Amino acid sequence: MPTDALEPPLTDELAAPASIVRQPILLIDADPSSLEYMERALSQTGLSVVATVTLSGPDGALALLAARQDIHVIVLDPAALRSGADNGVNELQKQIARPDIELIIVTESRSVSDLDQPWAREAADLLPKPLLRQTLIRAVQEAQRRHASLRDRRAPLRILSREDGAHGALPMRRPQPFREHPVELRILEALAEIDDLRIRQLDGIVEGDAAWSMLAELLRARLTRRRISVTSLCLASKSPVTTALRRIERLLEGGLVTYSLDPKDRRRKYIELTEEGALRLHAVVGHLSRWLGAEPRNGTTGL
Repeated sequence: MPTDALEPPLTDELAAPASIVRQPILLIDADPSSLEYMERALSQTGLSVVATVTLSGPDGALALLAARQDIHVIVLDPAALRSGADNGVNELQKQIARPDIELIIVTESRSVSDLDQPWAREAADLLPKPLLRQTLIRAVQEAQRRHASLRDRRAPLRILSREDGAHGALPMRRPQPFREHPVELRILEALAEIDDLRIRQLDGIVEGDAAWSMLAELLRARLTRRRISVTSLCLASKSPVTTALRRIERLLEGGLVTYSLDPKDRRRKYIELTEEGALRLHAVVGHLSRWLGAEPRNGTTGL
């Protein structure tokens, strides 16, 4: 249920920044009242919004994505996927997995493991229902900022053999836009690609490392100046929510991460690396970048 009555009036703090390109936000929710609430909340900030309760048809999500090439941020309740035809669901999943799409998931699901799908793991954020207006607006604005940075795309990382030179290229799952730490971000993407590959090829034999997946996501968030909620971090772990929460507790006890509460939505907890955790992860990634030949040596580079 929307929570208009519980929220303070909209302030200038939540108005859409002039620096953000006013590209339309696509809202997909099978619940008309929830859809209307989100559309009203975002429109009041000056954002352009298109909304739909269906996947197919002339007014459905697929038609809107085909007609509006300027849509790059999607807010989706996965319950809408269960109400669509199979072919529509498959096609929409392909669309929301595109590297130029920033996906925000809103859900009433009590278990993050219910969203254990490849497209869901790439979500920019996961918001619990009932939604607070401020939380929704901030998540959309952060997604817009991330997309605005995608224009600075990078070439894939080339890995050098330890003995004698280039060995070929690892395909990156998503282009990396950020100038400040391109090498570190590419190393993290390469490691994630390798991890996904070995799990796919050795399904049922090899399992992912939930703790490392979360630490890598937290370092990526630190480098790209993003905040990671507990629910989003559980998704990044690629493990059941109970397993992910146990790993987070161990990381907290080990002093590698810390947490803070969203002052606007006390249900929402953010996790970030401590200085000690960041230093140790930078050391790992820095060692790997030198070993793989990703850092310049004598005026040359493996990138």
